[in-house]
Amino acid sequence: MGLGQMLLSVLAMALLGSVLLMMNNTTLDSGSSVETTEYVIMASSLGVSQMEQALGKAFDEKTVSSDVNSVSSLSSTLGKEGTEAEATFDDFDDYNGFSKTITGDSVYFRSATYLIRDSVDYVTISSNAVVTSASRTYHKRLRVWVSSPFMRDTLTFQTVYSYWYFR
Repeated sequence: MGLGQMLLSVLAMALLGSVLLMMNNTTLDSGSSVETTEYVIMASSLGVSQMEQALGKAFDEKTVSSDVNSVSSLSSTLGKEGTEAEATFDDFDDYNGFSKTITGDSVYFRSATYLIRDSVDYVTISSNAVVTSASRTYHKRLRVWVSSPFMRDTLTFQTVYSYWYFR
């Protein structure tokens, strides 16, 4: 084999090696992207589930067993009453200040840990925007933040729950 053929063989081997390294790097990047997407999908499911749980409760502690026909009859403080735990929450604003950690296993959550935090406030509509109200209204907003050490960003969800009283 001559010098020219030897150089071509070395260049071909170097080109093959660099192509293999690029393919390996691409495969690792796509695997990481798939895992990140799975974590975000699970976090989205947890956040929406938290909102749906809250929306299934009464609007206010005062509306659990009776109707309210005046804003002044609604609770002035938002949050759980006494020693309520998540399993015994009975109204929407019990979720104010609530947080929980969900530790996954390798089957369902791919070993991810999620932190869920909630905030509830009275809101009103001002210039086509939902804004926090300094006084009680017939509208409450729930904000849910879901974060994980496996995700770069914290996901934020929010919903407004309105109380309708019909005479």
